[in-house]
Amino acid sequence: MEEKATHTLHIETIRAELNRILDEWLLLHYRLAAILVAIAFVVEIGLAFFIARSEILTTTIERYVLKFILAPSGLAGLCLLATTLTIREKRVPHRAKVYVVSLTYVAICFIYYTAHSAFIAIYSLYAVAIFMTTTYADYKLTGLVSVLSLVSLLVSELFFQWDVDKISVFDNVNRLVELLVAVAVLIGCSLVSGVTIHYERRKNEASLRREVEREIMKESLLYDELTGSLNRKALHEELKSLEKTSPTAPLVFGIADIDHFKSVNDLYGHHVGDLCLMEFACILCEYFGESTVYRYGGDEFCLILRNTTLSTAEQLCERVQNRLRRVEFEGVPELKPTASFGLTTYSESEGVTRLFNHADEALYEAKITRNSIRVLRHASSEPGRRMQITSQEDVSL
Repeated sequence: MEEKATHTLHIETIRAELNRILDEWLLLHYRLAAILVAIAFVVEIGLAFFIARSEILTTTIERYVLKFILAPSGLAGLCLLATTLTIREKRVPHRAKVYVVSLTYVAICFIYYTAHSAFIAIYSLYAVAIFMTTTYADYKLTGLVSVLSLVSLLVSELFFQWDVDKISVFDNVNRLVELLVAVAVLIGCSLVSGVTIHYERRKNEASLRREVEREIMKESLLYDELTGSLNRKALHEELKSLEKTSPTAPLVFGIADIDHFKSVNDLYGHHVGDLCLMEFACILCEYFGESTVYRYGGDEFCLILRNTTLSTAEQLCERVQNRLRRVEFEGVPELKPTASFGLTTYSESEGVTRLFNHADEALYEAKITRNSIRVLRHASSEPGRRMQITSQEDVSL
């Protein structure tokens, strides 16, 4: 169950990253639609100046501006405004926003193709609308955009006569051939987009599997195989991180050791010794938290306790000792393991490099009496002496 939960967590993390990328693409998709409207407006104005100075203008300049600049740009601007409001609305689901932006692009293409259908090459805008949906890897979306693009192209070509200079497909064979070519191109774009989505999905699934496997492998390198706690490599990485950040909050570093552990292995066998280690690791994680317990080697476990004072750490160690005394091992009821602890605090003047040595020195003192806790305290206020080792009894006195 735990492994399955870890798999799920990794998959959700990677999917969240993929969704973040799709959010960025959605924003780009929307911006490209806005850029299309802006460019079209500039081109229409430039075209108006050119036509006004030529002899091909068949109407008044005012009527031309209204019909071929203000009307299409105004309608496209309204579509863009509605899309902008949808994008900014937090209550609208992400999938709905994707559909709105994609269909808005088709609507803008329809507006400009209808207004300027004398230039049949504008149909290429529909091809762009189709291709831009492939990044979402959604067959339904791409299929819908493709169908609407084809339908709007045919409707505009067959039933709208916005430009009086437009040549009807019913009156000109060349125009009919151009329309058929446009339809064929859009159908081809739709098929290519479908194939692209198929392989995009396969690629995403393969990438997802690789990322999950990589994360699991990376995580497995940081965990001890026997006890499930973090291992020495994870400890070294955490100490490096502490060295870089120089924590200002209270931090206690400790080393825990099972008393007479070699005797446990010699008397009861390594199987019982492994059970003893696993039980000890579980108790440490229970009281200190899984992210703070590291198996350094053998029966030694290191503790990194953030935002913890020495007095709190000592109390937790006492609880661990009491809990360990109540542990019963099947087949060996006489086995009652005990543990010793060596604790020290992080000092900015000492840094991280000496944490382990100080805790190890305190543990050495604790091992002399067994089942005890020793603390190596900073005593810089005492002349000629920088550190002192105390026990619970010393503190109480």
